[in-house]
Amino acid sequence: MKVTLIANISANGKVLLTNNTNYHEPREALLFFIQYANQIGNIIIGRKTYDVLERIPGSTKKVFPNAEVVMVSESIPSINDLKVVNSAAKAMKYLKDKGFKEILVGGGTAVYNLFLDQELVTDLIFNYIPILVGNGGILGESENLSTVFSVKEKKMLTSEILQVHYTRK
Repeated sequence: MKVTLIANISANGKVLLTNNTNYHEPREALLFFIQYANQIGNIIIGRKTYDVLERIPGSTKKVFPNAEVVMVSESIPSINDLKVVNSAAKAMKYLKDKGFKEILVGGGTAVYNLFLDQELVTDLIFNYIPILVGNGGILGESENLSTVFSVKEKKMLTSEILQVHYTRK
């Protein structure tokens, strides 16, 4: 199964946190993320990302009208009509059983690392944003992590944002 992770990365290599009040995600990067999720039909997020999305006018279901949203959380058993699971494996199984061939890991950092540290990610799409931050997230926390990727495609999402698509070797 293809497992794609999309993240916005600062110039100093940190994951840009959606709930940081010192900067805002560039609109083009956010639109790409939303379009990708709706195109493939699903997205896996964590509780903090869900909370941020719920503050957007229209809520999560309006942002992702064509996507099955799955939340990974060990502390919340259920939320409204949202599928909530407590592991990466259960999220993947749920979406595979629904017939999906690709899944999108949409964040936040804890969910990224849940999938990365288990070496489940096959594709990375990083949007490199020209900003230095002191409090961004760190990808890959496991000491044993050593997954090799190669560049599949690179393009300028805007005149300021470099997007690189990596695939696992």
